[in-house]
Amino acid sequence: ARTIAKVLGLFFENEFKAIARAMGALYPHVRTVFEIGGESSKYIRLEGSNIADYDRSGECAAGTGSFLDQQALRMEYSVEEVGEVVCTATCSARIAGRCSVFAKSDMIHAQQKGYSPAEILRGLCDAVARNYKSSIVKGRPAAGPVALIGAVSQNAGVTNAVREAFALSPEDLFVPAEFAWCGAIGTAILESEELRKRSIFEIH
Repeated sequence: ARTIAKVLGLFFENEFKAIARAMGALYPHVRTVFEIGGESSKYIRLEGSNIADYDRSGECAAGTGSFLDQQALRMEYSVEEVGEVVCTATCSARIAGRCSVFAKSDMIHAQQKGYSPAEILRGLCDAVARNYKSSIVKGRPAAGPVALIGAVSQNAGVTNAVREAFALSPEDLFVPAEFAWCGAIGTAILESEELRKRSIFEIH
């Protein structure tokens, strides 16, 4: 993104800073941000409008939206259907969340043991939440209110699994209406502030 911005002469901003700025403007009461996107995940702890701690996933997409999409297709479901289906399950199969190969093996084993598709998909959602907690948050505090952003937040199965994994109530973890645009909104605010500063400097 930085290279493209430089070539096109566009404004570039660090995505952690952009998300924090958007939260400060829209939801100043938020203390922690969980982002689970299609290819990466992030953790941000805020103190006021400042970033106190942060981390992100590496190159592996395990536990992200693409992982969930890939595994859902193996069950012949679209990723958009998963949340609704999972809500009908009364229990979940144990599925590995760190590796697609292990996940596939666990899913086949769960089918052989008689788990329903809904229970296996719920297991996938639980795996995404477990992987996020162990690989991204890594024991850091998750003080509420927590904002869960990224497109995966629209999957009710994952949202519920994240709440359970971190022992958060519906009041402590919520999905903002701007779940997919926080980075863009924050970047726009930061650019506007930067342009205003330049304008004041030029006047003086």
